[in-house]
Amino acid sequence: MSDDAGRPSRPLLTAYVDVDRLERNLTRFHALAAAHGPAVRAHVKAHRTVEIARRQLRAGARGIAVNQVAQARSYVAAGITDVVIAHPWRDPWRWRLIAELARDCRVAVHVDSLESVAGLAAAAASADSVVGIRVQLGTGDDITATADDTLVGLARAAAAARSLSLDGITGYQALTTAESAPDREAVGRAAAEYAVRSAGLLRAHGLTFRTVAVGGTPTAEGAMAVEGVTEVCSGAYALQDAGMAAIGVCAPEDVAVSVTAEPGAGDALLDAYPYPWQTPGERMPRPGSGTVHLLPPHVCALMPQIDHVTAREQKRPDSTWHVLNQMDEPDRAARPATRSPQAARTPRR
Repeated sequence: MSDDAGRPSRPLLTAYVDVDRLERNLTRFHALAAAHGPAVRAHVKAHRTVEIARRQLRAGARGIAVNQVAQARSYVAAGITDVVIAHPWRDPWRWRLIAELARDCRVAVHVDSLESVAGLAAAAASADSVVGIRVQLGTGDDITATADDTLVGLARAAAAARSLSLDGITGYQALTTAESAPDREAVGRAAAEYAVRSAGLLRAHGLTFRTVAVGGTPTAEGAMAVEGVTEVCSGAYALQDAGMAAIGVCAPEDVAVSVTAEPGAGDALLDAYPYPWQTPGERMPRPGSGTVHLLPPHVCALMPQIDHVTAREQKRPDSTWHVLNQMDEPDRAARPATRSPQAARTPRR
């Protein structure tokens, strides 16, 4: 981080990860998923570090989810080779990035338009790769928003393209109001039941696929209990945050990340993208730390604001984990395609 003259500047926020709390969170969440049956997909937007992603895989995660292909490449370079691009990008230049990534690892991408299906099919054919398609159900505000005939049309188009594979369907129902937070498990169950119902609709049309995925940490316990859900995609469960603690998803003592902030200077960063039940400016100190260490209101909003975290573990020296905040760029997609040495050793699916 630097000032306008290019000189190093003091960061407004400093973040710390308590590794012992992190490991307890992973053990608890993955044990719950194992008891119900669905696999866990770790949405790494809630920590953006290779170190935590590796711990999630060791705990049993099937793979990771990212929003940016540029960030995905850092995880693939670290040996993580099952990736979902968890956003229905409609930018044609991104389709090439996704298709190129699919030469190096298993890739599936959320899709909500026929134009995206066709564009990804063409990009994958040009890159000599196969891209998995997850048909997105509705929106975060309303998982039921997409008409049945549209879902069927998207799935059929994906299944028909030789350079694509129909990986399945995916949906996410956010807690859109403060009033919905106490009913988070019921919200998760309803979203999962709708996803299973939609999967049945597609199968009734002769379509086959492996994945019925539902997203979200606060609603995960309700979703994973629904028979027919094969995957739960969650992010905040690893570190947790003050927002999760405020509605009982975890206790304040479970939050594995804390921050120190320059007085007043870090407030705008900490208050970015509040949950519906939060009031900007509310602060939850880490239990036992006085007012020195604060629990971040929303961990997914914190990580884009920092470039590293300090990891602290009992009986071990502190270590630095770099936060991956690379963003996709159109000019990257315009460069000639090159096949990496690793890709040459990666069999086509």
